[in-house]
Amino acid sequence: MNTRLLVLLLGTLGTSAFAQPGIDPPSRKFSVGILGGTLGYGAELGYSPREQSSWQFRLGFTHIGYKKPFDVDVNDDSKLHLSPLVRMNLLQAHADWFPFSRSSFRLTGGLGYQVSPSYAVLGSSDTGLKIDDIEIKPEDFGEVQLKLRWWQVTPHLGLGVGRAVPKNRFGAGFELGCYYLGSPKIDFSTTGLLDATTLPDQIPLIEHNMRNYSFLPYLLVSLKYRLTP
Repeated sequence: MNTRLLVLLLGTLGTSAFAQPGIDPPSRKFSVGILGGTLGYGAELGYSPREQSSWQFRLGFTHIGYKKPFDVDVNDDSKLHLSPLVRMNLLQAHADWFPFSRSSFRLTGGLGYQVSPSYAVLGSSDTGLKIDDIEIKPEDFGEVQLKLRWWQVTPHLGLGVGRAVPKNRFGAGFELGCYYLGSPKIDFSTTGLLDATTLPDQIPLIEHNMRNYSFLPYLLVSLKYRLTP
């Protein structure tokens, strides 16, 4: 018996089995959806172990980024050119608990994983820097790079409305929560005369002052399509 005939036979037997009276198809339910909000845009998969389950699960991915350069006027004689590279690719795993059987209100928790994150800015100056008695010529200014690093694996908690797998074919959801990112770390480098100043020595103090920048609130809305009947 060739492979094609075997696959056809198995498929026919499987379809016949579910079509027989008294034999129900699997109760597991799945959905797909699209996301949008403060974490950017993305997609999501939903799973429910059974109909009307008090626990449902979601796996999603969102992207947000910014890289448009801009100028900052330090004073009348000095201007900085900044080139940011901000990118958050967030893989999200959620476990949703529905405390009320007749309501779609949910409490959610889980983990996020940052895929190739970047929170950096590159600075240069065509005018040089003139502040009080400090004067750095453009050719001596060089480039300054500042990078921020947070935890790559981040826990989160939140609450919302809407099921991972909607009761009907289409459904919508709303979620408000917060990620804990840990205290940020700073990577600072420069190729110019700023390296000879005391600025690099101030990095530990700056990190200490930024220790409370550890929380990332978020708001997401979703539109979902139920795959299984």
